[in-house]
Amino acid sequence: MWFKTIFRQHSNSTREEPLFDEAFLRRLERLSLQAQRTLRGQPSSGEHASRRQLPTSIFSDHRPYTSGDDMRYIDWNAYARQDQVLVKLGETEQNVEIHLLLDTSYSMAWGQPPKLRSAQQLIGALGYLALAHHDRVRVMPFGATMTRPFGPIQGKGRLFDLFRYIETATMQPQTDLQAVLRLYARMHPRGGLLVLCSDLLSSSGLAEGLQALQPPRWQVLVCHMLDTRELRPDLQGPLELEDSETGQRIPLTLDTETITIYRRRMQAWQQQIAMACGYHGATYVRMLSAWPVEQKIVPYLRARRLLV
Repeated sequence: MWFKTIFRQHSNSTREEPLFDEAFLRRLERLSLQAQRTLRGQPSSGEHASRRQLPTSIFSDHRPYTSGDDMRYIDWNAYARQDQVLVKLGETEQNVEIHLLLDTSYSMAWGQPPKLRSAQQLIGALGYLALAHHDRVRVMPFGATMTRPFGPIQGKGRLFDLFRYIETATMQPQTDLQAVLRLYARMHPRGGLLVLCSDLLSSSGLAEGLQALQPPRWQVLVCHMLDTRELRPDLQGPLELEDSETGQRIPLTLDTETITIYRRRMQAWQQQIAMACGYHGATYVRMLSAWPVEQKIVPYLRARRLLV
């Protein structure tokens, strides 16, 4: 079986635990990504519904026959009634481009487990689903700039290459969401389903970047990866905080009032990001790095109809 071959290769190439086990991938394959009909894909293969109508045996409309049309799709019953040669038309299925953008800035290495590891698992799971259902997959790690991209790839035979690439992505000091998203949109004018997985620590520029990735050409999912301690700090007393991306240090004393203000601002910050996503047609989902992929993240995405 190809699963056994893949995991045997993986276990020989790294000492770390693999992103997933074989049993989980088999269960995951029963699901698929929910791509919008407005996306422009390839009708030759794939499983996503599209707005494109082509001659088909399962039909919902007609058009007049033209030279070169396949005779198999002529509606002979309509011809007998109307004395006009008509071709049966129906919605065709398509594959779509799946763009997986992974934040590899220094702040993603923080947390227990690290936010980056959880993001790698999420990107790996979504990439696997896309490969299993005949979509074309591209992966782009980014920080202040985009690093060497991976793809496009298609087919489950590239799973090992996908996982290896995700696990060996190079980290960068900072992020520049506006520059990265705008450049990526220019590089891929055809659009597709784009998943942005980041802690959004430097969220300035997100709205401007999403402006270049708007529907109907793009379907964007923003996965906001956070650690539990970012939401509910467990620190007290005098201390010095260091920005993991810029190195800037801030001395302060954490008391009950300060933590209350922090939590209020944290909530407002998340709401601001969610509003920016909604304004530009993107879907915002908040995830905690401690969530197990199968027990928590997959049901979370299914409940929001992002996986079906």
